[in-house]
Amino acid sequence: WSMAVGDLRRQYAGSLLDVIWAVAKPLLELVTYTFVFTVLLRVRFHPEYSTVLSALFLFCGWMVYVTVNETLARSLTVVRDNVHLIRKVHVPAGILPAYIAASEQVIQLMRMALLVAAALIIGHGLSAWALLLPLVMLFQFMFTYGLALLLATVAVFFKDIRQLLQPLLLIWMFVTPVFYPESVFPRQFLPILVFNPLAHLIGIYRQILLNHQAPLPGQVIIFGTVSLTVFVVGLWVFRKQSPHFSDVLGG
Repeated sequence: WSMAVGDLRRQYAGSLLDVIWAVAKPLLELVTYTFVFTVLLRVRFHPEYSTVLSALFLFCGWMVYVTVNETLARSLTVVRDNVHLIRKVHVPAGILPAYIAASEQVIQLMRMALLVAAALIIGHGLSAWALLLPLVMLFQFMFTYGLALLLATVAVFFKDIRQLLQPLLLIWMFVTPVFYPESVFPRQFLPILVFNPLAHLIGIYRQILLNHQAPLPGQVIIFGTVSLTVFVVGLWVFRKQSPHFSDVLGG
């Protein structure tokens, strides 16, 4: 937690401008994507939704995707950048991907605060289902942390993964209903949607925050199962390989 707080301070506490930017950035994202997708491209998540409501649905999906994206992208270099800690201070290596996952999830909370404020002011408010958000975020952390552990391990042994990850994350974004509703997904490609855990996670957030309904059981079962599996597998792989990190990285 201390490392996560330090990471946030490095990003946002350097000056007053950094603090303002921490608040202004998600607002700028919301305005930009609203203009592009709901004004120019006329995307609607429901025929009866206004531009404002469609913007909130769009921003909800983007908020989740960018958290996963940043966590995974940063996890590629976290072991290599901090190998001196593993060698000399004997910090448990698993802390390194964990602080990145925690830091990015705190940044998501900033974006979510903006989304909740917008829902209260210009949307339809919140429902009691919002009480489930801490549990959803816990499972999200398990999911992103597990993936971060796997990627951090692979990146130690195979440097080329860095060139492959960004295109893969871009493809993942476009096959996930971030900027469009699930209803427009081509029927012949529905298995991609069904087996896409990020699509289910975004769907859960939208159900709770914007539809004011309980998450769909199928989404909960699939994402919960995937989260637990990825978390356990990621921990096992990382713990099995972490004793070799110093040797591979020149320790």
